[in-house]
Amino acid sequence: MMKKRAGFGRNSKVGMLAVMCFLIAGISLVYFKTDLIRHVAAKPESLSGLVTVRGAVSLDQLHLSQQEVHAINQVVNDHKDTFSKVDMIVDAVGHVNEITEDTLLVFAVSLKAGDLEVKSWSRKLERRILVAQFVDYIRKAATEYEEFRKFPDVKKNFKTLYI
Repeated sequence: MMKKRAGFGRNSKVGMLAVMCFLIAGISLVYFKTDLIRHVAAKPESLSGLVTVRGAVSLDQLHLSQQEVHAINQVVNDHKDTFSKVDMIVDAVGHVNEITEDTLLVFAVSLKAGDLEVKSWSRKLERRILVAQFVDYIRKAATEYEEFRKFPDVKKNFKTLYI
């Protein structure tokens, strides 16, 4: 004769059912919480809170692409320890109703670095190269400002540094 093993029978079926329910609930939770059911379109990236666009041309009028916004945010984030505030001053040359890639703009940058302000000279450029020039200027200004900081006796005599 065979002896009955402990744990088999009606109680084991209830236990197995409970384990299966918990397993299904766990898988469902992971599935729903990770949005595997539906693909949600990525939210458009917005301009960093450190960046302000001033001047006659507004941020909306510039029609920045997501790649341009990402490039601006990336360079600002890379140098956030150096510059606490970034002002992009943009004006149009002449009266312009709609800003296009060929629109001629007057562009300058003002960067806040501690108690010192780092500024660029105004320059005329087409809208199509605005972001590339901005990114290049931030990188150059950060490098030059780091060199400038190596001379503390000179630094205390300046409130504005033009690069």
